[in-house]
Amino acid sequence: MSRTSRDVDVLLVSDLRFPGGTSHSIAAEIEALHGSGYRVGLVHLNGPLVARVGPVNPAIAGLVRAGAASLLIGSAPVTARLVVFRHAGVLQAAADQLPPISAEHAVILANSGPQDARGKSVYDVGLADRAARQALGLDPQWAPIGPLVRDEIKDVVPGGRLMETDWVNIIDVDAWAPSAPREEWAGDRPVIGRHSRPSAQKWPRDAATLKAVYPVDGSWDVRVLGGADPVERPLRGIPKAWTVTEFGELSPQTFLQSLDFFVYYHDPQWVEAFGRTILEALAAGAVAVLPPHFRALFGEAAVYAEPAQVREVVEGLRANRPAYVAQRDRARALVRERFSYAAHVERVAALIGPPAQTTQTPLTPTQSTQAPGEESAARAPRHTAGGRRSGGPRILLMSSNGAGMGHLTRLFSYATRLEEGTRAHIVSLSQAAPLAGRLGLSYEYLPSAKALAMPPGRWRPIFADRVGDALNRFDPDVVVFDGTWPYGGMEEIRAAHPQAHWVWSRRGMWREGRNTEQLAKTAWFDSVLEPGDLAADYDRGVTAEAPSHRVGPVTLLDPDELEPRAQAREALGLPADGPLALVSLGAGNINDTASDVGAAIHALSGLGVGVCVTVPDIASAGAAAGEDIHLVRDYPLSRRYAAFDVVISASGYNSFHELLRMGVPTLFVPNTETSLDDQEARARFAADRGWAHQLPQLGVDTTTPLLEDLLERGTAMAAQAQEADPGNGARAAAQFLTEQARGRL
Repeated sequence: MSRTSRDVDVLLVSDLRFPGGTSHSIAAEIEALHGSGYRVGLVHLNGPLVARVGPVNPAIAGLVRAGAASLLIGSAPVTARLVVFRHAGVLQAAADQLPPISAEHAVILANSGPQDARGKSVYDVGLADRAARQALGLDPQWAPIGPLVRDEIKDVVPGGRLMETDWVNIIDVDAWAPSAPREEWAGDRPVIGRHSRPSAQKWPRDAATLKAVYPVDGSWDVRVLGGADPVERPLRGIPKAWTVTEFGELSPQTFLQSLDFFVYYHDPQWVEAFGRTILEALAAGAVAVLPPHFRALFGEAAVYAEPAQVREVVEGLRANRPAYVAQRDRARALVRERFSYAAHVERVAALIGPPAQTTQTPLTPTQSTQAPGEESAARAPRHTAGGRRSGGPRILLMSSNGAGMGHLTRLFSYATRLEEGTRAHIVSLSQAAPLAGRLGLSYEYLPSAKALAMPPGRWRPIFADRVGDALNRFDPDVVVFDGTWPYGGMEEIRAAHPQAHWVWSRRGMWREGRNTEQLAKTAWFDSVLEPGDLAADYDRGVTAEAPSHRVGPVTLLDPDELEPRAQAREALGLPADGPLALVSLGAGNINDTASDVGAAIHALSGLGVGVCVTVPDIASAGAAAGEDIHLVRDYPLSRRYAAFDVVISASGYNSFHELLRMGVPTLFVPNTETSLDDQEARARFAADRGWAHQLPQLGVDTTTPLLEDLLERGTAMAAQAQEADPGNGARAAAQFLTEQARGRL
């Protein structure tokens, strides 16, 4: 009998919206099981701990898109050999949302104790157990995530159903490992750090403990990833001697590999059920110094000390390099033995045996996905004995921090079309870098000088160090920089990594006479790749005649990926019936008809057209009487352009080509404040060809007749642009990059 999509080996049940550790752990288990041939299913429950409606965690969503797991939606029956409820509180509160499930075995994973640090109930063992028995018709086993949780539930779990071993979290050990163990100290003094959410319970509560474990006098180099707000009250401010980095500004892997010691202490009333960041630090090669209560979980993998003993422990190991190295290597060996993907597969196999079928296709690096800030594709390079790296081509794609999404989206367009077996990794100065995770791409965010409020001269060595570190870890055959202004320091990085082929991805349509000095930086690169522009005939910029490898206009999606109108509207939460327009011009007051946004909305309302706006919020909270304004947040939005009858948009590279390629009736309003992009020429070209309308500035009186014309003739106008479209150049660009990479293997 053939298996259906709802017949799986392992079914994971949880609230899949959790932003942190639970979702990351689910993603890790999916990767481990899928890689060993197990068929994995997911059932989402809307639990009580995530207050707002939100999407599935990007780490999990990417794995579903990659085919590593099936998200089972609806009430059709599900068959599973093993069901794992990952969060007892979610099971207890939301079991009525489960579809009918036929299972051979079931495990309730207790990833925390029944009460939180304040004594508030998180779940009741008896109620959660009853919910599982009623849903499945069998007695589940209980699996604590670690010894501290075991102590909290061992006396209340029904007799004989507490698993003998803990269901510990797992990690892809090779992905977190440095390319080679560091043979020197990270600095001229102890370099210690910690990584956690900026929650008060994650930090010591008193000043004496904080100063003992994280010195404030500058004697140690103290680094913090994730923010340090909880220390402001006890320490009367964040110490100036510390280096504090917020989430997203630095990947956890890069951060942890920069430390000698991972020192993690928290509120004494908080029960840290597992400590995933500790596991990551150990895999990354840092020596962990922890409170003694972690010994039951991590054993000889860490060093344990009371707060007053931390300085002695750290400086003692700092003075004895062989002892430090022995501890570091012992930790990595124990992590591989107890917390690796292989260890988890053995745990599941002990319950249900081998996979029912072993036809799963392992994830390729461009399919696997990570949570924001985590990059499995940036793992250690693998070399053969002869010095040549094994495996397929590797391409690192780096974007500047542009005003919009153009640079980053172009890199996504290339990366998603690379040949199978080619590994891609994104390094971006754009704060939108985590969008790479939605596309199944690994990435890391590198804050720009502006984001750090730092003068370029001070930022330049940070940039060079971070990019150099990424190159050392990923070991690419090709490095692609997409931007109109290669940063100072890039020539030094290029000289330090001559083995890679360096490509400048440089769009045209520069403003006439602008940025001419930047062309000299072509010498920093081996090749120039130019994504084409439909308006190239109007290009008067300095790049128009500059040598390059030119491809067709590049967009992330192709027209055949456009969703049908009804499906698109449903996905965006828009009314099913009636005309709708999209206004994509940036923020503005909807009641101010002197602004472009306000004029657009009033003109559309006067025509009886519903309005959607692509801004996170509107400056004036109240809409004019009778107006119904829908906020649209989606990426890539171009797949859902069929939801709209007309669009009012700026004429940046992305929006211009997406709208014309998808055949959308459009009124272009060029952004005249751009420093280099000649949006006026683009909009004028489209209007001159009869493909779209354009206005330099919107007013109700001037906008209304153009919108009326677009509602009547816009589809035919846009069809002319589609007929003239030479096709998406993204695939040709990806092929060009792959050819350069293969030439380096």
